[in-house]
Amino acid sequence: MRRAAGILGLTILLLGLAGCGEGQAPEINTLSFGKDGEVIHRIVGKTDQNYYQIEPAALEEFAVSRVEEYCAENGEKKVALEAVEEKSGSIVMDFKYASPEDYSNFNHRVLYAGTIESAADEGYELEAVPFVSIQGQASEIGYIEDWDKKKMFILETKSGEEMLVNLPGKTLYVNQSAHSGQELTFVGKKGVKISNQEEAGTTSLSYIIYE
Repeated sequence: MRRAAGILGLTILLLGLAGCGEGQAPEINTLSFGKDGEVIHRIVGKTDQNYYQIEPAALEEFAVSRVEEYCAENGEKKVALEAVEEKSGSIVMDFKYASPEDYSNFNHRVLYAGTIESAADEGYELEAVPFVSIQGQASEIGYIEDWDKKKMFILETKSGEEMLVNLPGKTLYVNQSAHSGQELTFVGKKGVKISNQEEAGTTSLSYIIYE
């Protein structure tokens, strides 16, 4: 299992850092939420990595194997590989996770989706995070109106990684880029683009408040 997980982690890392394809291929990795709380993760990467040629069939085989192992240990349909396609020189992989916890466990990275109050109860030090609203106003958790009734999304990303997050509600605040080494950009009313610009080899958490 560890070997399969390591191989898939490596290939996903290569895909995540590869950048966008051309033509009709999607341009960036995305995370979205289904109506029942499931997490949909689209990974996009170029097949030609300059020094390494990714074969879609081999990548799919590794991914299927890892998904089967995870579901055998954690329950049927906890993770599903929905599609693997090659489009205009890019590979597009669609995963569906039954819950944020399954995404976290499968990918070995933080993904929290819930209330702000529950996030605080779970140990996230939100008082130390400076936020900025979609209108550009700086704020802190304690000064956000009805903060305990609002929802929060927390995602761990690697240095050099980009992710577009499509939220199930209206975006209100994101953590300030200047204090995190990351660039968080509002995309419409329900989207946030995360560009992790931290030091190479490190990971960081992004915080998004929505309703």
